Amino acid sequence: MMGGPGLNTEIFAAGRTAEAAQRAKKLENLYHVGQHKLWDGRQVLDELQRRHGRAPAELPRIQREALAAVVGGLMWGELAAWQISAQLADRLGHYEGKLAATSQVHDEARHFYVLHDYLRLFELPQPPLEKRTRALIDVVLSTDDLIHKLIGMQLFIESVALTLFKALRDRAVCPILTELLVLFERDEARHVGFGVQLAPDLVRELGPVARLKLDTFQLRILGNAMLSLRANAPHLVALGLDPSAMARHGLQRMFQTVALLAEANGRELPAIGGPAVVRGFEAAIEGLFPEESSWRGRALGVARALRSA
Repeated sequence: MMGGPGLNTEIFAAGRTAEAAQRAKKLENLYHVGQHKLWDGRQVLDELQRRHGRAPAELPRIQREALAAVVGGLMWGELAAWQISAQLADRLGHYEGKLAATSQVHDEARHFYVLHDYLRLFELPQPPLEKRTRALIDVVLSTDDLIHKLIGMQLFIESVALTLFKALRDRAVCPILTELLVLFERDEARHVGFGVQLAPDLVRELGPVARLKLDTFQLRILGNAMLSLRANAPHLVALGLDPSAMARHGLQRMFQTVALLAEANGRELPAIGGPAVVRGFEAAIEGLFPEESSWRGRALGVARALRSA
């Protein structure tokens, strides 16, 4: 399933199981659905500005700065997703996977320029990418392992993005952004579907050592995602969002994804979704986003999480 250098003329896989053939058909269909549901980012943004005016520019200064920081981080994340999906389109060795990845390249490019234009149109500053968020992105962007890149992008980074999209949309921070994110989420759901359909066949081929490396890689992503959320917590709070609730929602989404992937590959209990890891991340949430301000209160919260999660 992995493409090599040069032109691969063996992209039409033969001898698939019925299950694999069904998943391949769904992958191919993701491309055609994406074509059918294309939207023009410039046209949509123009229409939203006509209906809502300059809503982002009219927010209080602290909220404008927070919005710029959060949307700026999302913008750079979309650039990374654009680059990663292009890598997948190049390296995947079969027709259906290439089609699905190519559709995602188009989507991520549109998401990037729409967020860039949103910041510029409403004169919001474009801050540099926060270092913890950069570290999260670089974990996936820099790996040469195709399976790590696919799962890291489609099932983990996309889950982080969807968690943030939902929180911003539910809070209705800005009416223009709220309506844009509905379209973003529709696209991102197809991207998660891409990973869910393609990953099982790739992971099933891994031996014990490679699976351990994959679990370790996933833990790195989860850890960096938590630190990125903590670094952005002041901006999120300024927008009326709850970083602790977002962390729990995001982790739940990721653990559900891991469980589905494990089930598809005949693993009864995925290592990173087991009780010990869940307790560890619950404790990390208590430590990073404490309800108690005192060190004693924080320590007790961590201890409770380690005992009961």
